[in-house]
Amino acid sequence: MPDKPRTRRGNRKSAESAVGLDLDCLPTLIGFNIRRAQIALWRDFNRSFPDGDVRPGVFSALLLANANPGIAQIDIANQLGIDKASVVSLVDRMEQAGWVERRRSTEDRRRQGIFLTPQGVKVCRSLRKEMIEHERKFVSRYTEQELRVLISLLRRLHDAG
Repeated sequence: MPDKPRTRRGNRKSAESAVGLDLDCLPTLIGFNIRRAQIALWRDFNRSFPDGDVRPGVFSALLLANANPGIAQIDIANQLGIDKASVVSLVDRMEQAGWVERRRSTEDRRRQGIFLTPQGVKVCRSLRKEMIEHERKFVSRYTEQELRVLISLLRRLHDAG
């Protein structure tokens, strides 16, 4: 990392925000920058869905259920890196919206599979299309190689967690 300018006392000078706030070491922290980027992406996406029904977890769970009919809640939780209680809440919201239904497994009565309803399939297709269009605005800032490297680096981070 490049050295920051030194103050009169010999300490490294903290970065400043656009409004002149001292941000200390925040601009150099990967977590801070990833979170800020994620917030910017979702704020822009949610302008299309102001009612708040579509959150990152709902969107991701909907795509997983669409791509994997009968997926178990625990598999959704594992893929999204969230706890069991959170995935139950996500599926409840999608079920209340009429997008998914839970069905008991014929092989294991303790397991429930998540299936999209016809309305859920329509919503999923629409959201997926919107997300791809939305992503184009942001990925256009990178070359194809930069984007591959960025995604590779991000995957390395979340796979290590």
